[in-house]
Amino acid sequence: MQKRALVCFLICVILLFISVMRVATIATTDFSKVSNINNGIRLKISNSRGTIYDRNRVRLTNSQEKIIACVSPTPRAITAISKVLKGDDLQEVLDGLKSNKPVICEVPRKIDCDGIVCTTIYTDTDTPSRHIIGYTNSDNHGVSGIENAYDSLLFSENDISIFYNTDAKGRILEGLEPELTNDNRVATHGVVTTLDINIQSIAEECAENLEKGAIVVADLKGKIRASVSRPSFERNNVSIYLNSESSPLLNRAISAYNVGSVFKPCVAVAGLESDKGDFEYTCTGSCEIIDRFFKCHNLDGHGLLGLRGGLAHSCNTYFYNFAFNVGYDKIFKTAKAFNFDQSIKLCERMSTAKGSLPQKASLENIAHLANFSIGQGELLLSPISMLTLYCAIASNGEYYIPSLVEGVIENGKYSEYNIGLPTKVFNGNTAKILREYLVSVLEEGTGEAAKPKTVTAAGKTATAQTGKFENGREICEGWFCGFFPAENPEYVAIIFSEDDRKQTLSCGQIFSILADRITPLKF
Repeated sequence: MQKRALVCFLICVILLFISVMRVATIATTDFSKVSNINNGIRLKISNSRGTIYDRNRVRLTNSQEKIIACVSPTPRAITAISKVLKGDDLQEVLDGLKSNKPVICEVPRKIDCDGIVCTTIYTDTDTPSRHIIGYTNSDNHGVSGIENAYDSLLFSENDISIFYNTDAKGRILEGLEPELTNDNRVATHGVVTTLDINIQSIAEECAENLEKGAIVVADLKGKIRASVSRPSFERNNVSIYLNSESSPLLNRAISAYNVGSVFKPCVAVAGLESDKGDFEYTCTGSCEIIDRFFKCHNLDGHGLLGLRGGLAHSCNTYFYNFAFNVGYDKIFKTAKAFNFDQSIKLCERMSTAKGSLPQKASLENIAHLANFSIGQGELLLSPISMLTLYCAIASNGEYYIPSLVEGVIENGKYSEYNIGLPTKVFNGNTAKILREYLVSVLEEGTGEAAKPKTVTAAGKTATAQTGKFENGREICEGWFCGFFPAENPEYVAIIFSEDDRKQTLSCGQIFSILADRITPLKF
């Protein structure tokens, strides 16, 4: 019996020793690490993405700050949130906390209370220049515009989130602060565009007069200060536009169209540089070319005209014969010098549609040359592509490739975008003569409606035939390309309408309003 009792005693001692060691092990274990690995709740608060700015570092994206509160289901946290939220907002939070899990909500101010963690996130509301800025997909990757072109810089793999440690039953462990992950890419990574929010806002208001079209404003270095395409779209609800007949997602500022008479100054450059600027012609309303008659828009004729009058009155028959006198080779080379046969690289991975010129050999046929001389036929250009011609006229005969980006910010360090060197196409005297001639378009010619009230200006009108018909009437595209002030130009503006019947003001009238509203701005 004694031996049996001794064995039982020894067994009890061993079991007691094992129990003591188990307790000691638990007591010395870092339980927070165990929970962090095996048990926890992670709540996504928002996406994080770099910022797109205007040229003055005004935020175009991430423009709206929101304070987000992460509320734990504790009495103190519930009391604190009840003092900040009211009505349905509060009830929604309280209902969520009943599950004994943390809840995320927007609050009007930061709350300093145990059980509540606040962080600031950035969102967008009414983003300007949506076609240039672009939009992102559900994975937070850029799909179009700057968002797409610089996605590798702007995109972040890390969500803004918060992690709560929990026990085996999923209850939040008291005494352990939740871990907040907040990627600072919003502040440290970004793209500084050439856009100016003040000029952009004016251009967008003016564009409301266009059902389909575009407005582009640039300085003389080709830096685009405003770009608008109509109709527009909501960045956060892109899917509803995919099958729309009006194609709101199409960026008409970079798409190619028939240009019509706004091309005539290019022909004028070729003539002046060939010492043909003194050419005169008597317009009778039409002229015979080969075996057919080509008409002027003024069927009664303009009478005797020189180059100044030919531009001012946009006389087609003058330009047909002027082109014959200058020669197709010189005109074709001048058009190529303006990059009219190329796409324009606006920044990394973002370009305009490629321009379309007729085959040079085809221009040996004077009927084709006649069409080319007035911007018709195979010639197609985007509104932004037209900047090269009008920027050169507005300055001393040279242009910069149009650009959309001033620089990028990476890890807080700014790097300037290289806009390259200017391209010289014609001499300063030719530029001076053309500026004077294009002033006469507004003073005495077809562009009188484009004359601003508060600043001098110059430019050219166009009504481009498309060969497309609707209800028995040909759809014509409207243009006005010009610059202001006329004597010392600062800005070039391109106004385009895809259908000149579907606009409340003409392109010239829109230019006039645009120039009057931009001129008083001080930078």
